[in-house]
Amino acid sequence: MALAADPAVEQVILLSRPGAAAYLGQPQMHGLRIVETVPPRRTSGFGPLRRVVQVLDLVREHAQIRELSRRGGENMVLALDSSKYPWPRLLTAKSSQRLALFLHNVKPHHDETAASARERVLRYLELGAARGVDRVIVHGEDQKRTARASVPGDLVAVTLPTSTRIDDVATAPSVPVEVADDDAGHASTSARRATQDLTALTSSPYALVLGELRANKGVELAIDAAGHAGVPLVVAGRAESAELGRELADRARRAGTVTVVDRFLERSEFTQLLEQATVVVLPYTHFDAQSGILAKAVAAGLPIVASDLASLREQAGEHQPAVFADVHNTKDFAAALRQGFDAAMAQPRSAQSAPAGAPDRSDWDATVNAVLNTRRRGRRH
Repeated sequence: MALAADPAVEQVILLSRPGAAAYLGQPQMHGLRIVETVPPRRTSGFGPLRRVVQVLDLVREHAQIRELSRRGGENMVLALDSSKYPWPRLLTAKSSQRLALFLHNVKPHHDETAASARERVLRYLELGAARGVDRVIVHGEDQKRTARASVPGDLVAVTLPTSTRIDDVATAPSVPVEVADDDAGHASTSARRATQDLTALTSSPYALVLGELRANKGVELAIDAAGHAGVPLVVAGRAESAELGRELADRARRAGTVTVVDRFLERSEFTQLLEQATVVVLPYTHFDAQSGILAKAVAAGLPIVASDLASLREQAGEHQPAVFADVHNTKDFAAALRQGFDAAMAQPRSAQSAPAGAPDRSDWDATVNAVLNTRRRGRRH
């Protein structure tokens, strides 16, 4: 996107884990390089030993990023998409190189009042990353207000973009990235489900919860509400743990109207599920950022049912139809789900407010400018 938006950018390097190019469809684009040197995630093995190996992997990752920085020019901007680097200045090899950090979750997914010692340490390190860069970029003004308490320096809010050029430059089908699972049970379950044909699943109207399944997303509450309301619900995405996956599967069986697809989705499957959904459901229990799923639902003109959270209301803006309710109240959220689903069913798909014309991708301009206009702290330009 930087190459498309700013002619002064000579090259964009995407540094990621093995499998990134395959997932993106082997994109071919002048000035774009994909470097797959980030160590794969270590999510299996004996607990203490795994932690040690993870630390060693992080050290190796720092060294690899710094080596790429050494090869980069004086005017390079290193845009970090993760806050796992507590001392980010170690990643740059030249003093003039600039650091920008996308801080996706100002508040952690866990309950801070009941955080474990490990969670508190990790949180301290995350905030260290935010304090060590030249600019922090967040999505939405609500998250910016929250972040200001812990980010004293340059802080910029942008709207989460929805358009993409990936399909324009892909040269092969997308292949899901293989990631080791926490235990063999979850891995084998995911492998079996990878063969599911989504055509039959999407042939009838359904409400949709889409994306990685994490504790703060309130997926279990949406399942309960869907069962209570008798609304067909598809939950699609990989659970963050085998335990959560089993819990969601058990709740889905009890609900009777819910199908859980617990695995990574390749891009065409993601698009298929989203575009054919009757209504998109966002049942977050707490959330202070902007939702990529909500952004795509709004861009596609799809009806939404969401938790009554300030961040989601701000991001949805004037989008209609949209129904908000307290996800912790099963009856209220079930009523909202029933209302949103029935209203969408009564309205022909062709009448839903999908944007007209080809996307101009100008929604990326603010993000690109936020990165490229990063300035070294303490230096005048």
